[in-house]
Amino acid sequence: MERYQLTTLHKPRFRRRRLVLLVSATFFINACTNLQRHDSTPDTTGTTDTTAQANRIHDNTARRAAPRISREAPSPAVTVELREEEIAFQNSVWFRVSEGLEFYHLYFNDEIAEELDWFKANPEFMRHVSERAAPFIYEIVMEIERRKLPMELALLPVIESAYMPAARSGVDAAGLWQFMAPTASSLGLDRNWWYDGRHDPIASTHAALDYLERLYAQFDQDWLMALAAYNAGQGTVSRAIRRNQSRDIRTDFWSLPLPRETLRHVPRLLGLAYAMADPLGNGLTLNMTPHSPWLAQVDAGSQIDLTLAAQLAGLEPETIFELNPGYLQWATHPNGPHLINLPIAAAAKFETELADLGNARITWDRYVIKPGDTLGGIAKTHQTQVSVLQQTNNIRGSRIIAGESLLIPRAYQAGDPLPNGLAMAAGEPTPDTVGVYTVRRGDNLWRIANRYQLTVAELQQWNNLTPDALLMPGQQLVLKPPGQSQASIFQGGF
Repeated sequence: MERYQLTTLHKPRFRRRRLVLLVSATFFINACTNLQRHDSTPDTTGTTDTTAQANRIHDNTARRAAPRISREAPSPAVTVELREEEIAFQNSVWFRVSEGLEFYHLYFNDEIAEELDWFKANPEFMRHVSERAAPFIYEIVMEIERRKLPMELALLPVIESAYMPAARSGVDAAGLWQFMAPTASSLGLDRNWWYDGRHDPIASTHAALDYLERLYAQFDQDWLMALAAYNAGQGTVSRAIRRNQSRDIRTDFWSLPLPRETLRHVPRLLGLAYAMADPLGNGLTLNMTPHSPWLAQVDAGSQIDLTLAAQLAGLEPETIFELNPGYLQWATHPNGPHLINLPIAAAAKFETELADLGNARITWDRYVIKPGDTLGGIAKTHQTQVSVLQQTNNIRGSRIIAGESLLIPRAYQAGDPLPNGLAMAAGEPTPDTVGVYTVRRGDNLWRIANRYQLTVAELQQWNNLTPDALLMPGQQLVLKPPGQSQASIFQGGF
């Protein structure tokens, strides 16, 4: 008997259910009586044995795929509500994802069924995910369509990071697509003190799709093998294939001796694809992001303070940081990239204000070097790094001379005078005099720790936070070790 009993199914289509919901109540009842999923008939040309277990799986799947339509006449209010929900879905980017799914229906087994049942039992999960994905999902879907790739790939960040650009795993995989540092570097994603391309949703998407296309070609145009290699590494999958070949065992994904996480990772994506083939029918809740451009990328041309960029665009600073998670500090890298993600509606204002601004894009402090000072000590005092001071002041090595001055870049703060007398919006929050930081929307432990030259472990220890703790806007975090003057804190989460 095969390790996995597979059943090949025909792809469910959302349109059939949608058309039923748009007809009158009388025709709706008749249609419910006659509507059958003819395309869910077992495909006897599939690759599995026709055992009793496989038949049971297929029967359960056919029932699961059948449209859930009440045989009772719905009230007019319910009909209108359903129509509005359906229309909103048709106009959303998630409908394009649903219609672009290509290969998930070729596989079904108990592992996939278990994952599908989880998504159906947790409908709010996709609401949170789709809300986080809203600023970037249109760009991701359009790039997948441009490359003529299957839309299952648009669901991969759901499994990898729950569409959180700032996500980091315990093994330091980062971003929407959870790239490890060596893989990111091999794909041309920059990583430095200022910028990490793994957290840049647009740059990392291009890199991830390049990588997936490469894996798809390497593993004989088999998407399951490509996804397995994406998760476990191409070397791991190649070794598993060679092991089975040496034992004259099948080398399809379901037969390979792969890591446990990989053996769950791929079925999880397939289960999600089944759920998203008809999300409304499966009871999922989605943020109906319209299928239309929302994000614009504007090249600032040179280094710019991100809080100033927000002010020029007429946005809150937190919006800029949420839309540009690849930037780890308060400004773009001195040498680029200088691409700023903005809502399309704010792009024209930003470009106009930027043109009038000139070169005054960074605020600087002047520091006179004192006897006994070191670059490391100055950097720590001013919450920056030695490399930044070296680059800013054209210093080679670590030698500095008392009495000379250093330029120290800093972020704009509320009340700072701005070029051309522009009024400043609420600036990036700073810790108060007792070292307490108030969490704002979009914050996470990694970003806060990075901003104030701390480690996530320190924040967790000082604030009694678990590794999976969620932050709540308004929550206060201590930024000093115990024993120093502190304000009281409270714990909270969603």
